[in-house]
Amino acid sequence: MRTPVVDFLEAAWLGRAREASGRSVPEEALERLRPAVRRLSDLFTTARPDGGFPDYFSDPGLLAAYGLFFFPQSFARAGMALDQPVRFRGWRPAPRAEAEPVRVLDIGGGPGPCGLAMAAAIHAITPGRGVALTLLDHSAAALAAARELVAHGAKAGDPPGDVPDIFRSISLGTICADAGKATSLPDPLPLQDVIVAGFCANELVPGGKDSLARWLAGLREKLAPEGLLLVLEPALRETALRLRHAADVLVAEGLFHEWAPGIGAGRHAIPPPGTLDSRFHPHEVRAWTPPDSMAFLNRELFRESGSVLKFSYVALGAEPPPLDSPEELLRLVSPLEMLKGRLVCAAEDENRERLTLEIPTRGLSKNEVKKITAAHERGDIFRVPTSLRQPVGLPGSRLFRIGSHTLLQPAYTLGSRHP
Repeated sequence: MRTPVVDFLEAAWLGRAREASGRSVPEEALERLRPAVRRLSDLFTTARPDGGFPDYFSDPGLLAAYGLFFFPQSFARAGMALDQPVRFRGWRPAPRAEAEPVRVLDIGGGPGPCGLAMAAAIHAITPGRGVALTLLDHSAAALAAARELVAHGAKAGDPPGDVPDIFRSISLGTICADAGKATSLPDPLPLQDVIVAGFCANELVPGGKDSLARWLAGLREKLAPEGLLLVLEPALRETALRLRHAADVLVAEGLFHEWAPGIGAGRHAIPPPGTLDSRFHPHEVRAWTPPDSMAFLNRELFRESGSVLKFSYVALGAEPPPLDSPEELLRLVSPLEMLKGRLVCAAEDENRERLTLEIPTRGLSKNEVKKITAAHERGDIFRVPTSLRQPVGLPGSRLFRIGSHTLLQPAYTLGSRHP
């Protein structure tokens, strides 16, 4: 979504691109940076190193390429991940003295896209409070870029103009350390209202799924009683299932309660390995409109992120979320597939058990059916009372028929909570 904050961030990174490329014309600067974007894209996916990631932020060209191509994606994904806890569950930072800011810790956040997304969202729901944002990363160059970005935003927004006052509400602190070690979190750091670890756990915490659970458990003591731990990972099956397993373990142990993406109380059984359909392993797929500069860079790269954002995430709270008739809720975990005379999709109930829904489309034109499929995204939540779910097949079958698409009453879609 284009907002004044997104526009400002794009302009700031374009300034770095002109400096790094030596080209004053934006299009020429972007052309010069396209190989750097491709190099980073390969580094994050097909050419992942075995011995740890290099400090790519120390290279001005790679830093500018990251800022224009990957920064906006992480910023948008983090905002999307916080949306369900805020809009559907009603999460808010704990009230304190009026002058005391909301505290956000961004772990392994590089130049801070996820932390800034948290600050923007929190500023929107608590506009009278400032945000004390702390970035923890091993790259001094990335942290320096974040400080310059926030300082530039604060200066540009004073006096208030086209730049939102969010930047003047942020007090930024940085810690240059290895975020994969518990000793990187200093003891004097106050309890945090939000801790976000965005797309860094696979770098910081190598090894199996249990090592990730233990690392996340170590963050619990830094979280305020009403705080939220938000962890985002790539949508790859391996990373998504690793994150899901770690969250399940922590919830089962009673260290955390799940606020999202699950819709129930969270104390469900841990699914056995191999029981999740490989096509529909736990991840989000959300449509978005990228900034113009990113769209320009993607013209020859043809990355899927030019139209949709894919990611996996969990939001864990120290306290349990409020529940509103979760037995009536279903969460869409697949696209709506058009078949002859019906739509078919996968959904999860409040216990995170999978079921398949069939929705008849007889009497509807092809265009009407396409509009229905386009109106619903993976991650949407519907209210469908069990009385309206007609079992199909043998007893115990997980296939249900819904009489009409109009019976899928929306309870939550990205950006809105419905009655």
